[in-house]
Amino acid sequence: MNRSKHTGRACPLLTRTGLVAAFLATAGVVAVEQSVQAEGLVRCWGNNYWGQCNIPADLGPCLSVATGAYHTIALRIDGAVRCWGDNQYGQCYTPADLGPCRSIAGGGNVTLAIRSDGTVRCWGKNQYGQSNTPSDLGPCLSVAGGGYHTIALRIDGAVRCWGWNAYGQCGTPDDLGPCSSVAAGVVHTVALRTDGAVRCWGDNQYGQCYIPANLGPCRGIAAASASTRAIRSDGGVRCWGYNGNGQCDTPADLGPCSSVAGGGQHSIALRTGGTVRCWGWNDSGQCNTPIDLGTCSSVAAGGMHTVTLTNTDCDNNGITDSTEIAGHDCNGDFILDSCNARFDTLEDCNSNGLGDTCEKELTLAVHSGRLSPIGFNANQTWTIPSAVRAQSPVTLRIHGHGDFSGLQEYVRVKVGPGFDEHALQNTTDCENPGIPSISTFTLNSQQFNAAIGADGALRVVMEPSIAVDPAGCNANNGGTWIEASLDYIGALPADCNANGLLDSCEIAAGYSPDSNQNGVVDTCESLLLDCPTDFNQSGSTDGADLGILLAAWGMTGQPGVDLNHDGIINGADLGALLADWGLCAN
Repeated sequence: MNRSKHTGRACPLLTRTGLVAAFLATAGVVAVEQSVQAEGLVRCWGNNYWGQCNIPADLGPCLSVATGAYHTIALRIDGAVRCWGDNQYGQCYTPADLGPCRSIAGGGNVTLAIRSDGTVRCWGKNQYGQSNTPSDLGPCLSVAGGGYHTIALRIDGAVRCWGWNAYGQCGTPDDLGPCSSVAAGVVHTVALRTDGAVRCWGDNQYGQCYIPANLGPCRGIAAASASTRAIRSDGGVRCWGYNGNGQCDTPADLGPCSSVAGGGQHSIALRTGGTVRCWGWNDSGQCNTPIDLGTCSSVAAGGMHTVTLTNTDCDNNGITDSTEIAGHDCNGDFILDSCNARFDTLEDCNSNGLGDTCEKELTLAVHSGRLSPIGFNANQTWTIPSAVRAQSPVTLRIHGHGDFSGLQEYVRVKVGPGFDEHALQNTTDCENPGIPSISTFTLNSQQFNAAIGADGALRVVMEPSIAVDPAGCNANNGGTWIEASLDYIGALPADCNANGLLDSCEIAAGYSPDSNQNGVVDTCESLLLDCPTDFNQSGSTDGADLGILLAAWGMTGQPGVDLNHDGIINGADLGALLADWGLCAN
């Protein structure tokens, strides 16, 4: 149905008055309240002419909600975006290739989402290019939609805007600085700087861009059709701009709030305890907060409807997700690891509510510092006393400042028995004229782990060729030096054998023995023992230890059984075990 036919009005005029009227206009409205009792689900009340309060029966638990003028958007806990209500511009046709998302927003007749990789997608009305996401936008933290413009906050804190700009609503100030949040009214834009200052630009007919002089630092912002809202650092809510229906008359007893939203001519706030308050225009019941609503985690306001999300408890453990998410969001998608595990998007083999990825992996960036001098007969060795075993390919970078410009001038780099390469060959002397002398290599995890000695130390040996002069760069030019770095994913003790499985899980499943039931895989435990062949700490090397070695025969990634540290379990390890037969005493 054409909305102008329903309202008895012509199509929206591109004037301030026409835009606001188009955003607010409705007639013959139907007030409805969708009652959903389960935690983590959406509640909606107010105008339902376009079905914006007809919550899909199969929606399921959600993370957040958002609204456009006459449509509603929800982000499910699996990252899927769902939309319902007015769809005459395709704003509720979620793209088939959208994929999982981490944030949503709505504009007048558009829907906006930030995908899990930080990219922004927009769909719906595109009369002024408001749905044409710039190709050079980059990853973003948040996005907001106005009447005919879109504003995004990049991960570096920069603000970008596109779409209609007749009132300067996309004229982002040059001195804005880094921001933490953005919001959009019909024809004005609001930003919250990282220092807590609120900035506003665009249409100011109703004073919506006149920041109160005594506002002070804030921690949240929101925009309605022609008004602006902010949450001060103490949780107090301030509203200014168009106030024809009391939407800017903040209740005196409101108390501190965690978020606020503005609709056509009404306001809704989420108090710090999770209760909801609403004020302003109420002819469709959009401010009739249900008495059985309970505590909420998110609020949103459309043209004449209100939407909330009850406090989510996606793992049904009696604790709201917002309370326990700290330390339980391994992959940073704002969903509890335990809930991701239910949807098979994250492994939690021991069902302890922590993503296995974080339990068994550690991102490492290790640097040697500058070792000096470097040249023939001036070798350098970088020793890492307790090297963490690798679960991924290892990037090794060698950076030198010395006599390296000739074909016979190089540094021989050795890491364990399996890596021996020439670095810095035929680069530049003393990095002159400023071109860095860097060589980059990749070691596979097996090669790297085999290089870790029996004492747990890794040694990177750097031996310059005979042609490299250790005095090739004078002191005034920085002298000669060399440095190395390693970047990789390492195995934490929870995955001591670096085979990609948590030790507790492979023990429980019977994949690896734990004879003394101390929670440590036997094949790792010998690394800690005075007698490395006594895998099960029985006090002697015997048939039980032989059985452990034979079970690992031919395997890699079993450091405790790899007695000669060559990366594979074979006859050499068997020989070492038999040589200790019966002799060990711990």
